[in-house]
Amino acid sequence: MYSSITCKIGTSSMNQPITAHLCYLLTAACFLLICEGANIKIINGHDVIPHSRPYIALIETLKENKKSVCAGSLIKPDWVLTAAHCKLIANITTVTLGAHSMTQNEFEKQKMQVIRLFPYGTYNRTVKQNDIQLLQLSKKATLGDAVNTIPLPETFEDIPEGTVCRITGWGTTESGNHSDTLKEAHVAILKKKKCIRDWRHKYLITADMICTNVGSDRQDTCKGDSGSPLVCDDVFRGVNSFGYVPCGTPETSNVFTQLTQKYVLWINNIINNEIDSWGKEI
Repeated sequence: MYSSITCKIGTSSMNQPITAHLCYLLTAACFLLICEGANIKIINGHDVIPHSRPYIALIETLKENKKSVCAGSLIKPDWVLTAAHCKLIANITTVTLGAHSMTQNEFEKQKMQVIRLFPYGTYNRTVKQNDIQLLQLSKKATLGDAVNTIPLPETFEDIPEGTVCRITGWGTTESGNHSDTLKEAHVAILKKKKCIRDWRHKYLITADMICTNVGSDRQDTCKGDSGSPLVCDDVFRGVNSFGYVPCGTPETSNVFTQLTQKYVLWINNIINNEIDSWGKEI
């Protein structure tokens, strides 16, 4: 996790540490300006090294001149895993792989259409359960350094409280403009009992969910990061589902659909054409 923030002072190119008081003020300003928007980038994160997260998928849907953005993870050359609450449309939604900048013409980018959607059959938007969705792409990606798959977990033990994990994604700023580059921050796994207490008046936290604590510098995901991966000790553990509004609120938690054995079996069966999205054998 990040213990300090640095900035450039005046016209000097030398990075200077911000005092604790100024850091607090800047963090508060970030909270007030960024978190109130509808689709927000990773809160208090940093740019990743370009193309260092080759499994990240930028998911965009343009409908009636309105663009929505989600993120996802490439798990097979022609399959992306994301959240079911992302409102996507087959043959209209596009996936861009190998992107660092959302707008620049990068050589590494591969863009394709989503041809089939497989939301988990018992996904419930009202109670936020089973918030997971598979996307089949129009063609297989060419794999390499900038575009590659992330393996699904092979073990399903509980992740210990305090384990530091990565959250990554795109979104829009408070002005309504897209964050042009891929952002990432570090957060820690929150004890399930604490997460259940946090959400007891709104949602039921189930065994198929995993929670993270908003970081000490208010590191958090927000709506523009829907479907983005939670990676702990380099293992893909969850899909970003929902969190507290305003984003980055201290002492709150963010909730992911945990990649339990149930979901991994469902994913493999869909890809292998053994069941449909409802779990019915084909």
